Formats: sequence, C-alpha cells, structure tokens
Amino acid sequence: MGDIVSLLDRPVYTYPQVDRVLGLTEGTALRWLNGYRRKGTSYPPILRAEPKRTRWVSWGEFVETRLFAGYRDIDKIPVQRLRRVVEVLRERFDETYPLAHAAPYVQASGRRILWQAQEDSGLHGMFTEAVGSGQMLLTPWVSKFVEAAEFDQDSSGEVSAIRPDPDFPAVRLDPSLRGGEPVVDGCSVRVTTIAGLVRAGEDPEEVADCYGLAVDHVRQAVNYDRLHARIA
Repeated sequence: MGDIVSLLDRPVYTYPQVDRVLGLTEGTALRWLNGYRRKGTSYPPILRAEPKRTRWVSWGEFVETRLFAGYRDIDKIPVQRLRRVVEVLRERFDETYPLAHAAPYVQASGRRILWQAQEDSGLHGMFTEAVGSGQMLLTPWVSKFVEAAEFDQDSSGEVSAIRPDPDFPAVRLDPSLRGGEPVVDGCSVRVTTIAGLVRAGEDPEEVADCYGLAVDHVRQAVNYDRLHARIA
C-alpha cells in the first residue's frame, strides 16, 4: 500500500486554479508559494519553506493562501516580514501549515503566539490586536477567514473545508468532495452543475426544489460561476 497523505498535504489545485477561485491576479499564488525573481533580485516564498518544482498546490497551502488573499495590501508588505511570521508560527506550533489550523485563532495561547510573531516581524496589528487585560482580538480580515473556515473537531483542528468568496457564503470547497471543486453548501452538487441548468433555461426555483436547496443558494451558485472560471 502507498503512503497515506494527510488532508493538508493533499495536492488539490494548480497555481492558476488557485488564482481563479480566490480572485487573485494571475501569478499571485505562484509568487506567494514559490517566490519570484525581479530585476535581478530573487525573493523567497512567503508560504513555503523552500520553492517546489511542482504544478500542484496542497490543501494546506491553499488554505493559507486563502487567508492572505483576504488582506488587500498584502503585496505592499515586504516579503521577508510576511515570511518571518510564517516561519515563527511554523516553529512554535510545530506544524507545516500553522495558519491552516484552529490554534492561532481560537485558543488564547495561540492568539498570543500569533501576536508575538507579528510584533517580532514589525507587522503591528496585522493579525491580532491587544486590548484590555491582555486579551487578544483577531483583526477583521482574519475574523472573516475564521468565519469562512470549517475546522475539524478533533485535536488537530485542521481546516477541512472553506468558503472561497465572502460574497457567496453558500459556495464551499472541500478537498474530499468532488475533487475540491466548488459545491453548494448542504449538498455535494457542483456549482457548475447548478449554474449550467439555470443558463440552459431551467427556472431557479425548480432547480432549488429538485436539489433541496434554497433559491438564494441557486442564485449564489449562478453568480459565483459567472465571476469565477471553473477550476476543473
């Protein structure tokens, strides 16, 4: 039997697929994950310890990219500062994908580690903010990421599924379902299937009734599919 690949290590998407599903500028996922070279200067990856010669992005890497995609000014921050945050968290949590686990967000001790990592990297208030009595609050963009993520309830607390676009909360991604293609929440039907039926002339209410969905979920699937090229 072959080696068992963990959920977070499972290859799911290519770099262009990550860009499309998260609405990133072409080449962003490759740059964040593998680094880049510009005007004779090499810049290391942000989310990988070292570049990898592969066309695939693992689920853990995708989840961490989804987090960073929620911060509008990420490309204005020096790569070394962002990379340092991830390195510190990787070491402190002893996880390859520390930002794809619940600990930095839901545990008080985890939030403090996240806060210390950002402070050491000169990124004050980027991930967490200190309030009275030493309490740490997540910044709004991180809170939105946590709301979009579904964490396993076991001790590992891995992100097992996620909503890729906050404007379409009924659309979710699950690496163990339909090869990671976008599906409609509450069922395993691909977004492209629902959107295709409506584009072919089917009434949204009838499609919703056929699959046991809310009409709003059908409309979200249609609009999401219109804005994001399919990833398959």
